[in-house]
Amino acid sequence: MIFVFLLIFIFNFIFSFFQNKILSILNSQKFENFLILRVENYLEKISEGELSEKQVEYYSNLLNRINKKFAPVLNNLEK
Repeated sequence: MIFVFLLIFIFNFIFSFFQNKILSILNSQKFENFLILRVENYLEKISEGELSEKQVEYYSNLLNRINKKFAPVLNNLEK
């Protein structure tokens, strides 16, 4: 009986430890810098060369959906 409680306690302790570690990594400045660098790298990569017809269609649809979603916000800014 004590063995079962001890296992549950150890499991909860280890789970909480890893959960806190993951949250601290996600909230760290290093992780934020990593994400910024990845986005900048991606933007630079897609800015090079020509877009295929498939990419033009994809990005057009994506930007149209974003524009529709945030149209109320953008309209509110203009007032």
